[in-house]
Amino acid sequence: MKLKICGLMTLQDVDYVNQANTDYAGFVFAKSRVQIDFENAKLLKAALNPKIKAVGVFVDESYDFIKKCVDEKIVDVVQFHGDFEYEMPCETIRAFRMRSAKDIKPTKCDFVLFDAFKEGEAGSTGGMFDWNIIREYDNKKPFFLAGGINILNIKEAIKQNPYCIDISSGAEENGKKSLKKIMEITMSLNKGGKNV
Repeated sequence: MKLKICGLMTLQDVDYVNQANTDYAGFVFAKSRVQIDFENAKLLKAALNPKIKAVGVFVDESYDFIKKCVDEKIVDVVQFHGDFEYEMPCETIRAFRMRSAKDIKPTKCDFVLFDAFKEGEAGSTGGMFDWNIIREYDNKKPFFLAGGINILNIKEAIKQNPYCIDISSGAEENGKKSLKKIMEITMSLNKGGKNV
């Protein structure tokens, strides 16, 4: 089972995921409290362990901007939120905000991501959704599980058998990434099924 720490904003955040040796690191280009711009993402990617895949999180962003991020090797994987997805020369993730199984739509992306729904927000709400909905997911595409996951509920999240656990605010303390929390999460995942 893989681990993604999302919402990296600083070189210190990158240092933390490097130390924890996570599988993915998320750069959020969409409007949010953890939004970063192209130049900042470039700096963070340069400091990121090359073995860790950088995921660019986009909400209805233009094809040209996303392609630029891929072409300049700032992101290794593209995560689509909102109404649009494009074919890309890299792995892609389609995010769905979950209220019911009807929220899962057909996609050509390599992976899907299940996140909590919050009115007026496209992702990273910090809230949870009813994980029982996932049982109705019959597509064979591997999925990322996001939405309010933290050290207290990670064992339950692992039981949902996702391809990857995706954590943002659950790896923070006082609104900033916490090395202690990231390490606790990593150790928990190692015990509960990392790389299975």
